[in-house]
Order: sequence, then structure tokens, then C-alpha cells
Amino acid sequence: IVGIFFAFAQLRAAKQSEKIQNAINAINQTRSSDFLKAYARIKTAAQTKQADDRVTLIDDLNYVMNTYDNAALLYIKDRADRCMIKEATFSTVQELPAICETLSYPEAYRSNLNNFLQQMTAERCD
Repeated sequence: IVGIFFAFAQLRAAKQSEKIQNAINAINQTRSSDFLKAYARIKTAAQTKQADDRVTLIDDLNYVMNTYDNAALLYIKDRADRCMIKEATFSTVQELPAICETLSYPEAYRSNLNNFLQQMTAERCD
């Protein structure tokens, strides 16, 4: 019985370690130089309501949304440490619905983001 308890504890620790690593990987994607530049461009375009290069803006918006969609899937499916992801992304994710509206990003492509934001709002992290 002690062996079963020990094996169960090891399995739980390994699962938590994997969730932490998944969260770190997702957060790192939102900290990359390319991501930060793309995010800054879409945020500026949404605030000023003008874009110098529409094709680049669409690429930047798709890049940002795909990056957050990946984080959202890990979060929603409980495959990553939820509190780590919330702590690192919540403020930015809160800005995205308004940016998406301003830049006419299709609502159909935002379901994971909306669910992500809703769940993060309800998440209690200490």
C-alpha cells in the first residue's frame, strides 16, 4: 500500500511539473520579441484607428491571436498551471476583445479567447 501511495504521489508531482513547464512555454511565447512587436503594432493600430500596412496588420493580429489561442487551449483543458498563465497574461488578454472589435477580427475565431478570459476572471489564485 505504501508503494501505491508513493507511485501516486510521484505521478501527481510529474503531472504538476508538466503543467508548470507547459505554462512557462506558453508564457515565453507571449514574451518573444516578435510577439511583443506584433502586439504593439496591433494595439497602436486599434488605438489610432489607422494602419500603415493592412497586410502586415492582419499578419500581426493573426500571430497574436494564434499565440493566445494556444495558451487558451492549455488553460481551458487544464494542461498548464492556470495561475501562472493568468498572472502573466490576464491584463493583456483583457485588452484583446476591444482590439479585435476595432480591427474587425471575426467573432467566430475568438471563442477560445472569450472562454479563456471568462475562466481567468473566475480563477482564484493566491
